[in-house]
Amino acid sequence: MCGIAGCVGDSPLSEAAWGQVCSSMAHRGPDGAGVCSWNVNGIHVQLAHTRLAINDLSPAGEQPVYDESERLAMIFNGEIYNYPKLRTLCEDRGHTMRSHMDGEVIIHLFEDEGLDAFKRLNGIFALAIADRESGQVVLARDPLGVKPLFYSIEQSGRLTFASELRTLAHAGGGVTEYDKVAMAQFLTFLWVPAPRTPFAGVRSLRPGETLIWSPDGVTVRAYGEPVFSTVPGRSVDVAATVNLARSHVTDAAHRQLLSDVPIGLMVSGGVDSGLLWWSTHEALERAFTITWDPSSDSEGLNEEVENVRHLQQRLGTHVQEVPGGEVAMEVLPRAGDLFADPAYALASEIAKHARAANIPVLLSGQGGDELFGGYRRHVVARVLERVALGRMGRSAASALARAPLRNVNVEYAARLARALSEKDPFRGYMQLSTYSESVDRARALECDEREVSDDVVWQEHREFYESLPQEMSFTRKVMALDLAVYMPGLGLAYVDRAGMEHGVEIRVPWLDLELVRWASKLPVEYLVRRGTNKWLTRRVAREVLGERYASAPKRGFGAPSSTIAASAWAGERGFRQSVYFSLATRLLDQHRETVGKELVRTAAAARA
Repeated sequence: MCGIAGCVGDSPLSEAAWGQVCSSMAHRGPDGAGVCSWNVNGIHVQLAHTRLAINDLSPAGEQPVYDESERLAMIFNGEIYNYPKLRTLCEDRGHTMRSHMDGEVIIHLFEDEGLDAFKRLNGIFALAIADRESGQVVLARDPLGVKPLFYSIEQSGRLTFASELRTLAHAGGGVTEYDKVAMAQFLTFLWVPAPRTPFAGVRSLRPGETLIWSPDGVTVRAYGEPVFSTVPGRSVDVAATVNLARSHVTDAAHRQLLSDVPIGLMVSGGVDSGLLWWSTHEALERAFTITWDPSSDSEGLNEEVENVRHLQQRLGTHVQEVPGGEVAMEVLPRAGDLFADPAYALASEIAKHARAANIPVLLSGQGGDELFGGYRRHVVARVLERVALGRMGRSAASALARAPLRNVNVEYAARLARALSEKDPFRGYMQLSTYSESVDRARALECDEREVSDDVVWQEHREFYESLPQEMSFTRKVMALDLAVYMPGLGLAYVDRAGMEHGVEIRVPWLDLELVRWASKLPVEYLVRRGTNKWLTRRVAREVLGERYASAPKRGFGAPSSTIAASAWAGERGFRQSVYFSLATRLLDQHRETVGKELVRTAAAARA
């Protein structure tokens, strides 16, 4: 696990600039750093990495990684969980392995198979492979988007890339003016969907994409088939499916125990982290959970810690309780991103405690809801196909949103009424994930409402949705949409930044590629059944954890709205939606006044 960065172009960055690049991502890799460079026919290639040592702690695990001829050089951020199998494959082909670092298999597979090598990897990764004879550089990101990779391309053709926006600025990347659509997307979703970033000159490589730079130009494309476009099969035996689910989850969790350092767990009182805990408790050093004051308006979040304590008595793992009420929610990531979700601050607090306990790896339940239908909107999706309330729905939404009772269920009813008012079920589904109206965004950004309309800010979602096979059910399509756009844009992004800013790798076993491919073939009735979300994994939890965990309501990893400063205006979306929109506007203003100006100056100085 590392931070990576690089430049390819007609002029190199100075040694002093590369020192700043490595310093800016030292938190991602506190165990070492290095820069390498060479010149190929006037093309300067420079690669930098900072190391978080997890597998093969010896000097042999340092980067760059080379093939036997040292023609190919690679810097790599991530973990390859099917490494043992791939190492055997490489050795059978005659390759010489220089270390036991899991990422080394990639360079040998790439030497043999080119871009097809990435299809073999079951893991999380962002990487760069440079050909030291031709000057070609290949970037790639894992198919689920667990690890980040940002890049910019100048008119001269110069390519700059990095694990974080701040590092990209130190490398002279295209951090210039803000992207208005990206800012509007942030005020819509509380995060920015790839490939946009807050800055117009910087893009994020999408999950499953590769960027190929050569003296002749740049190509960006997918290196394999989309993971989530599988059309599910027909219903099969329930008991057999439950047993298979249990086996797949256990196998995925065990694969992700690959480590030469202690491993911990981020645990809530829900099904996803509970099943991971049950699967791996004998290998865990410690578990960490957020607690809330039961005497305050915790919106039920305080009840989850009781589930955690109950399971602790059974499994025996030491649990460290982290008080959520002591965490500052209104913070910006050091990396330079924009998140207006308190889950980022909470995950960062857990990572800080894990690092202090000398536990540099954590397992997280992230992804279980997206993969197995864990959100209320997945239940609602089955209704959206059949019901359209039109004007009556809009009137009901407005009345409910303005109700004096500050109740999350009343507010959700308002969101549901607004969603059901749409004729297009896609638009209805998007209403369930939207925190503002175009008029609010236009007012906050001081622009024309048409520039920040729903169609503009929903474009990435719409394009992916329409790319899915027509024969997929609507519910399956929107679940694929959540997996492909929402999950890497928010859930995976905040756990990466929160963990790595403290030098902690957060793994997501529910997104193990073998588990994802199996679950993607399941009929929707195994995920959402008779109004119950996450039906299949609840069945597994009932067998191994008991009814208490299996029937626990879905609350999510977040904070009570009372911990966030009150909204500046009531808005049309209810008190909680307005609170989060207000938080987003404040964070955006703070970002523009502090982080943005700093990064623009940094990038300009590096290019000078």
